[in-house]
Amino acid sequence: MTRREAALRGLAWGIIAGLALVVLMYFSAGVFGLRPLPQILNDPLLSLMPGVVFGYLIDTLQHAGKVVEEIGLIVAMLVVLALAGAASAVASRRWTSRWIPFALAGVLWAIVVAVLLPIVGLGVLGLRDGPATPFIWAALFAIYAVVLRLGGTGSPEVDPGRRRVLSAVPIGIAGVSVAALGFGLVPGWYRAIFKAPGSGLTGVSAPVTPVGDFYVVSKNPIDPTIDASSWTLKVGGLLDKSLSFTLEQLKALPVTRQYTTLECISNNVGGEQISTGDWTGVSLRDLVAMAGPQARATWIAFKARDGYTESLPLSLVQSMPEILVAYQLNGAPLPAQHGFPARILIPGHYGMKGPKWLDAIDLVDSEVQGYWEQQGWDHNALVRTMSRFDVPSDGDIVNVGAVEVAGVAFAGTRGISKVEYSMNGGSTWNATTLDQPLSPLTWTIWRATWTPGVHGAYTLKVRATDRSGAGQDSGIAPSFPSGSTGFHTIHVYVSS
Repeated sequence: MTRREAALRGLAWGIIAGLALVVLMYFSAGVFGLRPLPQILNDPLLSLMPGVVFGYLIDTLQHAGKVVEEIGLIVAMLVVLALAGAASAVASRRWTSRWIPFALAGVLWAIVVAVLLPIVGLGVLGLRDGPATPFIWAALFAIYAVVLRLGGTGSPEVDPGRRRVLSAVPIGIAGVSVAALGFGLVPGWYRAIFKAPGSGLTGVSAPVTPVGDFYVVSKNPIDPTIDASSWTLKVGGLLDKSLSFTLEQLKALPVTRQYTTLECISNNVGGEQISTGDWTGVSLRDLVAMAGPQARATWIAFKARDGYTESLPLSLVQSMPEILVAYQLNGAPLPAQHGFPARILIPGHYGMKGPKWLDAIDLVDSEVQGYWEQQGWDHNALVRTMSRFDVPSDGDIVNVGAVEVAGVAFAGTRGISKVEYSMNGGSTWNATTLDQPLSPLTWTIWRATWTPGVHGAYTLKVRATDRSGAGQDSGIAPSFPSGSTGFHTIHVYVSS
């Protein structure tokens, strides 16, 4: 067998062994709590990605972005494991040792547990994820080596009889592995792209968004799971006295309940990453006042269980009692995906400013850059005025006659004074009626009746004006770095 033939054989068996390793890696995640490499490498890759690149991807891919990244990392793993298989086969031509696949697998294991796991914050050998972590990875790479050895990559030649037996083995291993990956991952990927909370809008938005429809955005492949009985919220830093609250103690403080709309900074023009909730919590201003800020304290920094960081000027918090440490949404405890047991809610600012799974609040003397600010996103993250069509939908076909036109508009704490729509691409504008918003912190539902007189194609646009008299920005801009702008535009076809 030539060197080239050995390399190709090793490459093929490296892919097969790699598929088996990837399948068992995800299986170990469910059984032993092991975190798969594509998931733990998510944050480091995002932090290395230039903000403008990430902004483009999030604008273009939206909820599909995480799926694409995970698939890409799986493919990258398979490429590395395939190359290791080729190296094993080539090495076996020179050194006739049965242990070559195991030696290469040992090198890969060392890279994972001694380099990658510490880099992503899991400590030496990944022990912060549990004492069994390095041993689970050792078992996975041992199985990888066994499959390589089965393919003959640890010996210079394979006898003809064994070659015939082995001809069916790779097909079986690869087939089972691909089927297992498809069964285990594809449904979740499908839900992430097509069934994400807040997607699939039908009809005019309700004043309060049901929890099941409330949009969800997270930087994490796997969000934290927190035991409420052992959770405490620590308030420290430049204070006269440090405080600590259990969830029950937090609930015992004076309660604030308010309707507030929350929007993601990556929400596209006309997008669905905006929802309104009935929030219950404690005013952050009151909480900080209890601890007595020192004269040097000028900022409030937040730390979350998933490593998320953010900060706000103390002056802003003291002027806005509406900023909450929220622990309920729509009259029930915060769902896990929305930050249980508690999160920060900051009216008038995009959701990136309000950490979920809150662990600590510290008063400091300078700004602490938030997770997304470190990648170039706007550190103020003030909500820009937006408006959206809920009905009709883009591409709808309607009949000549009265057509309901409606949607939502939002300008943060500035409120909405008027909404106008155009049925001729912006040449002329028509007034709409506005429902009374639930509070000064929520979106406004707008409505109108459009009566097209003739059939044909129509281009509808919508724009809003806030209560200060400032109109919505008509210039088209992506979400990075400060939120998207432009008028939501849809195309409707009128049939006779």
